Amino acid sequence: MIYWVIYDISANGTRSRVASACKNYGFKRIQKSAFLGNITKNKADMLAIQCRDMVKEEGDCVFIIPACEQCFRGKEIIGELDEMAGRKLDYLIVGEDGRQTASYGG
Repeated sequence: MIYWVIYDISANGTRSRVASACKNYGFKRIQKSAFLGNITKNKADMLAIQCRDMVKEEGDCVFIIPACEQCFRGKEIIGELDEMAGRKLDYLIVGEDGRQTASYGG
């Protein structure tokens, strides 16, 4: 399943550790505080446990959001998508008309 990890973390060290954990689970950074990955529910739960152990500051927040492929196809990208990040992901989004809407090939 596709998962988004989006966070707002004040401390540089904590933010770096959460980003590293995301990368270790195969997520790819798509914005400064946003990662996208295609992992199992079990791995998403394991990542959530790690994040709970790291994120302790008041006001810090991590969202781990599942998105089914059909829901993800309905996304809208406004502005520029980091093409290098896009190339590192391992799935392809195709619109209802059969045209490629975003390439996420690894």
